Amino acid sequence: MFTFRSRKMQYCKIILATSLFWFMVDVFFLLNFTDCKSDCEKSRESGNFLSKRVLPAIENALPKFSLTSGPGEMGKPVVIPKEKEKEKLEKFKINQFNLMASEMIALNRSLPDVRMEGCKSKKYPEKLPTTSIVIVFHNEAWSTLLRTVHSIINRSPARFLEEIILVDDASERDFLGAPLERYVHNLPVLVRVLRMEKRSGLIRARLRGAAVATGEVLTFLDAHC
Repeated sequence: MFTFRSRKMQYCKIILATSLFWFMVDVFFLLNFTDCKSDCEKSRESGNFLSKRVLPAIENALPKFSLTSGPGEMGKPVVIPKEKEKEKLEKFKINQFNLMASEMIALNRSLPDVRMEGCKSKKYPEKLPTTSIVIVFHNEAWSTLLRTVHSIINRSPARFLEEIILVDDASERDFLGAPLERYVHNLPVLVRVLRMEKRSGLIRARLRGAAVATGEVLTFLDAHC
């Protein structure tokens, strides 16, 4: 009887520890991946200078982005001049990556072929299904979003690329509205822009794109590939 009770206590401890572990995992995801409220409001108040100064400057610079040339060609690193270090740090706060470097890189950036030799010689069937590529974005930087779209077009066989579907998960930046729709309208591949009425999260936004897709296969990509 004593042995049975001791084993029962051990099992209970294991179950309790496991439950506590998964509870902490859930808390971690809730804190890091759900929509923020009070903290976001505070950060917005302290970051008003971004929307008043930096963002309008980016929007005014949109037509100046290079399509075919610039730093970073063939995968080379982009070097920011020391005199622009302060501006680089300010722009970093907008999307939490080196936005200045991204804006310097051409939208049609060239890259080296890094495949293994065996992959280069691999033969694929001529007849493959068409695909609809679904990309969800929220307040994405212009340069990264459009470079992803151009990369898809440049590196995908046209006969298999049915369409690109951009799902806007309630972005707040003006250049992701009408300017984005005008830009993609002139691309050589059908690019559709869908708008979520309110912030819905990655999965719901992907499902929205999947619901209207016409390709035989669905491909989901990040907005900054």
